[in-house]
Amino acid sequence: MRLSFLILPVLALTACATPREQCLSSVTRDARINASLIAQTEANLERGFGLRTEQRVRQVTRRCRGVTESGEAVVTRCERIRTRNVSVPVALDLNAERAKLASLIEQRDALARKTEAGVTQCRALYPE
Repeated sequence: MRLSFLILPVLALTACATPREQCLSSVTRDARINASLIAQTEANLERGFGLRTEQRVRQVTRRCRGVTESGEAVVTRCERIRTRNVSVPVALDLNAERAKLASLIEQRDALARKTEAGVTQCRALYPE
C-alpha cells in the first residue's frame, strides 16, 4: 500500500506531460542515467571511497493528548517509528572505478548519437 502512495505522484506527473515530452524523456533516459553514473564514479574517485545509503530505524516514545468518548482529556504514551537515510562510507577498488569510468565515458559517446537520433525522431513525430 505504501508503494502505491509513491507511484501515484509519478503517474500524475506523467499524465500531464505532452506526447512530445514523454517521447523526449524516453529517448534521453539512458543518457541521463549514464551521466549520473559518470558523476557518481568521478565523485568516488575524487573522495577515494564510495558512499552507500542505509536506513536507520528507531522507535520514539512521546506523550500524546487525546479525548475519551465522555469528553475527558487524557495523556498517553505514543510510540512512533522514525526512519532516516544515512550515507555510510565503503571501500572501493580505485583501479576498478577508473576502468568503470572509462567504460561509461565510452558508452556516453554512443548514447549521445543514439539520443540525438531519437530526439530528432520525436520532434518529427510530435511537432509543436
